[in-house]
Amino acid sequence: MAKKFTYFFIFLFLLSCGYTPVYQINKDSNIRINIKNVSGDKNIGREIIRGLENFSKSNAKNIFDLDLKTFKQESIVTKDKKGNATSYKLVLTVDAYFTNKINNKNYEKKFIKETTFNSKNNKFELDQLRINLEKNMTSQILQDINIFLGIIGNDL
Repeated sequence: MAKKFTYFFIFLFLLSCGYTPVYQINKDSNIRINIKNVSGDKNIGREIIRGLENFSKSNAKNIFDLDLKTFKQESIVTKDKKGNATSYKLVLTVDAYFTNKINNKNYEKKFIKETTFNSKNNKFELDQLRINLEKNMTSQILQDINIFLGIIGNDL
């Protein structure tokens, strides 16, 4: 019975302490983003644009133009005796160029995420693994972009 009260008070405390997620996009941000150009891998670009939609709907005074260049590189790390790939390396790179429309100040940042993964016997499972890894890495890059935008917003 004492454990139930302890869990209840911990739960109640967490609800009333003003907890907010660290990587949440602030909807009251002082930054607005206009996405001008996206080149490179279309899937990565679409995911990042989708993640930055809250910044493009903002009514902030600080307006930034954003140019994105996305790259995906997959390479074979190891092979077996027959020459079949046993592990791969996946590298996602996003070059972001922010231009402040008010004072024409430029910010440039390169976001890189990489991972290695083992091959699967089933090609469908291997493709699904690649897709899931790519989505997770894109989500991590999006979190890094949000942190970078928070830093830029504090500097203004």
